[in-house]
Amino acid sequence: MHIRRSHELGLDEARRRVDQIADEICERFDLTSNWHGDELRVTGPGVSGHIALAERSIEVIVRLSLALTLFKGTIRSAIEEAMDHHLS
Repeated sequence: MHIRRSHELGLDEARRRVDQIADEICERFDLTSNWHGDELRVTGPGVSGHIALAERSIEVIVRLSLALTLFKGTIRSAIEEAMDHHLS
């Protein structure tokens, strides 16, 4: 799954908001996250991925286990809603 949003927040503010997005998603889906440079890596049961932070965009890449692909739409909607809420 690949989701991308543009922003004009600057890196520091975008990083703060990515933390808010990750907190919301990690709590909802029982995931953990940690920063590696400008990439927030996210892992959990059947889920791996990252949120890449750039000067004018935020990109989410998520890989789901076969069992979780049944919930791909729900997971995608939750991520998009969190991104739209925190980036607006």
